[in-house]
Amino acid sequence: MTDLRSNLDRRLNGPQKAAALLLMAGNPSAARLLKHLDQPELKVVAKAASELGPIAPAALDSLVEEFASDFSAGARLLGDPGKARELFAEALPPADVQNLLDSALDEGKEPDVWQALARVPQSAIVKILEAERPATAVYILSKLDSALAAKIVSGLPRVRRNAALCGLMAPREAAPLAAEAIERALREMLKSAKTPAGGEESRARIAGILNNLDPEEVEDAMRAIRLASPKEAAILKTMLFSFNDLPKLSERARALLFDRASIDIVVMALRGTDNEFRDAVLSSMPSRGRRLVEGELAAGAQASPREIAKARKAIADIVLAMASRNEIELSDAPSIDEAA
Repeated sequence: MTDLRSNLDRRLNGPQKAAALLLMAGNPSAARLLKHLDQPELKVVAKAASELGPIAPAALDSLVEEFASDFSAGARLLGDPGKARELFAEALPPADVQNLLDSALDEGKEPDVWQALARVPQSAIVKILEAERPATAVYILSKLDSALAAKIVSGLPRVRRNAALCGLMAPREAAPLAAEAIERALREMLKSAKTPAGGEESRARIAGILNNLDPEEVEDAMRAIRLASPKEAAILKTMLFSFNDLPKLSERARALLFDRASIDIVVMALRGTDNEFRDAVLSSMPSRGRRLVEGELAAGAQASPREIAKARKAIADIVLAMASRNEIELSDAPSIDEAA
């Protein structure tokens, strides 16, 4: 209790004060302010908001007098990673929010080897597992997200694949020293790994840039890439996504999207689309949500092109963020030979 009271009554430094004020201001107001900060400033505020913890009413009163009455009953403000995520959600795309928080919270810490491994091309992970003993391969697979592990297992030779699956049915708990040795070896391997020019990481970086351009700019860039390397252009095309590609997603992917996107954003994004497009997109939405969306669209409320474009960009950002976490697939990327 003494430690908690001490934490509540502590003096805040500059970044903590800024984070507390932004959290009190609420998402819309905070978003407008955050857009005026540069990347280093955003990183400092993100770190402060994530680690702020509980703040006593008296400390908040000293920050902003006009809000004193809101906290006089004893309400406390809690800053944690979830609150920090909400704070930045309206100012930045979901993927940028995640990257910002990861960067802020991981600063000065040893990088998580499993998160780092998940960002390695799948073909490279397959080669790592092929070179390891079966028990080590099973341990590594048991630490990966199930969706990623499934893709890795499918790329293993038949005998190794079956051995890995049998091992995963009842994986043995690795001794602490053995687990530490495996993780240390993986960390050193990842540090020394070099990404070849034109590899998957380069494609992902280019796709990330293209996905943030206007459609006309994307098409112009893709024409240039096709002239330079038709094979790379064919693979890159499978990594691009815009709002107009929604009907191409699987039913499962659209269902996951609607779990994360608010009804208001979906309604705004669908304004100005034709019935065929709407039916294809909404076919994966639960019936109650679909009736709400269709009712709002039928009401015929007007919206500015800028608001519609912003909503469509938000939908695309959610889809791309899910794809980056291997929760969904945008499409099946062809191999180099298939792209030829």
